[in-house]
Amino acid sequence: MSPLSRVRRIGRKFMLQQLSRQTPDKLLALSRGRLERCFERAARVSPAYRTLLAEAGLAGTAALSAKDIVARAPLLDKSNTFARFTITELLAEDIPPSSIAGVLTSSGQGGKTFGFGLSTRAQMDASAGAIDLGLQLAFGIDERSTLLVNCLPMGVVFSSRTVAVANVSVREDMALAIVRQAMPLYEQLILCVDPLFCKRLLDHAQQQGFDWSGLRTHVILGEETFSEDFRSYVADRLHVEVDAGGADDPLIGSSMGAGELGLNLFFETRETISLRRAHHRRDPGAVLPVFFCYDPLRTFVEIHAPDAEGVGELVITVLDAKATIPLIRYCTGDLARWLTESDYALVPADVRVRLRAQPLPMIAMLGRKRDWVDARWHVDHFKSLLYRRPALADQLSGAFRVLAGEPAPVWEVQLRRDAAADPQAMAEALASLVCEQCGVPAEAAPAVHCHRYEAFPYGMGLDYERKFAYLGAR
Repeated sequence: MSPLSRVRRIGRKFMLQQLSRQTPDKLLALSRGRLERCFERAARVSPAYRTLLAEAGLAGTAALSAKDIVARAPLLDKSNTFARFTITELLAEDIPPSSIAGVLTSSGQGGKTFGFGLSTRAQMDASAGAIDLGLQLAFGIDERSTLLVNCLPMGVVFSSRTVAVANVSVREDMALAIVRQAMPLYEQLILCVDPLFCKRLLDHAQQQGFDWSGLRTHVILGEETFSEDFRSYVADRLHVEVDAGGADDPLIGSSMGAGELGLNLFFETRETISLRRAHHRRDPGAVLPVFFCYDPLRTFVEIHAPDAEGVGELVITVLDAKATIPLIRYCTGDLARWLTESDYALVPADVRVRLRAQPLPMIAMLGRKRDWVDARWHVDHFKSLLYRRPALADQLSGAFRVLAGEPAPVWEVQLRRDAAADPQAMAEALASLVCEQCGVPAEAAPAVHCHRYEAFPYGMGLDYERKFAYLGAR
């Protein structure tokens, strides 16, 4: 190990020790102070934000308290920022364009407008250290040599000073070849992947006769929500014990970011995974939130206009004093709520103690309003049912389309490329599963149609480069 690497390892150990001594309340107090400073800077250096403040009746406002920012500052979204202003109006006046080194776009799934984040060279240099800190916290990269295979689409890449990173995007053959050939050099593997491509990678590995059981494999799932049935399915394929929950056990967890705000803004821990799985065991048919932690020194998080159940719109401010595009109170389009006492009630006492001892605050993420097909059915119902019976899931690609209709939706499902199953028999098996697991009579259940891979009408352009649209109009 080089002297510089040793210094970085000592630095990570010190920072994590300092974090362990904090509490959510202490960190949230610091977060409010950072919010005030970021607001003051944005009002001073962002032409676009000055215009928005003037329209909100805050022209010339130099500073506000955190309480007043939440109460009075305008809410931002793609339509009133990226769709309205030019890059020169959005860019902070204290950021020289020559210092910008990277651009990351959003998926564009929310409409025709793409949001984007700009990173300076200094920020990109610092991001490697932040990534390594998170990887050490979750996977102990200072104790085990690590290969990270990044299969995220849309040009999402990242770097590390500690682990080896293979940025292969959505090439299952390349990803598997690297794992086969390079893993003898490393003690553990981290796969960074979205759920739909994860299924493709696992299918390809199965076709190639690859055995995961000899590897210590972790998985970071991003880009979209997934069900606990899917987590169990992935764990089974990788020969991982997903419910072990020990600090040294392999982890299959999710991460959430946004192109215009940053990567890994929210993340699961072993404790929050245990919490979600406890809720799943109590009610396998429920639409579950994802229980995430977040760093309040990096982001200020609000739940805007919560309803009677505490569910409101997720609003985020990135607390970067050198943000290239200051975004104060930015709406992601997601629904979320804070955790309640009833959330903790289902987990064992030791897990409950560890959850409450976490220094980082937690949030329950509920996806987007548009994920509801109708008053009864949510896209997550179908994501769960698809993997409820692993023998059935083995014959499917993971892609499906739900079409709203009366008296129930229509569920169109794609078989995997080499599936031997008969589409009609698969449709009947899935239809029976819906009735059995959801407690609905056949006449009120969604109609199920299965298609061979090449005949699936909603995804033959499926290249895994863009988020898949699971819902559509009939």
